[in-house]
Amino acid sequence: MSANADIILADHYQKTFELTLVTWEKRNQTFLLLLAVVGIATLLTFNVAQAQPLLVDLIADALDIEDTRRTELRGSFPYGLVQSILLMVVFYLTVILYHRTATIQRFYVYLANIETEIRQHIALPLGSKSFTRESDFYVANRPTLGRFVAASYIGMLGLLLLAFLGMRVYSDFSNGNLGTGIADVFLSIPTIVFFYAYARIS
Repeated sequence: MSANADIILADHYQKTFELTLVTWEKRNQTFLLLLAVVGIATLLTFNVAQAQPLLVDLIADALDIEDTRRTELRGSFPYGLVQSILLMVVFYLTVILYHRTATIQRFYVYLANIETEIRQHIALPLGSKSFTRESDFYVANRPTLGRFVAASYIGMLGLLLLAFLGMRVYSDFSNGNLGTGIADVFLSIPTIVFFYAYARIS
């Protein structure tokens, strides 16, 4: 292979690595956003004191609603509808989280394969560490507690997610909202499936 082709291959490797970092940052933002939404949804679902009035106050402030109407709004606010919307948002964010994580994993496998090709094309000596960052070098120097860090994040989000989904479905059926309960079950099941898939590949 010509020197020009080697440069093209190395440049392609660098751009792929940069794209991987961008996707990684977006995945982290999605995780934090999902954690925040699930946390808010859990507080509302468990009827934590002041959680629902606080939500109304935030909306009232955003819409510049007078203080005299806030008490009336607190009594008539459709909290159940908000929780259903949050459930749909949670499902959407969970799918995005899984998709971006799967994309990152695929990128790293691809980068490892490109590293092998580059080393072959430029005939690096056996034992050289150049172009092994995402393959041999990473495997040999993987952080010992790396898996535990990932497991702690997944466990934290998973517990919140199960608490929200479980209490949401239970509340619907215990209050006699059969239609809403069935709809929530149909949304909860794929949400759990995608979260499990995300946890498996993380």
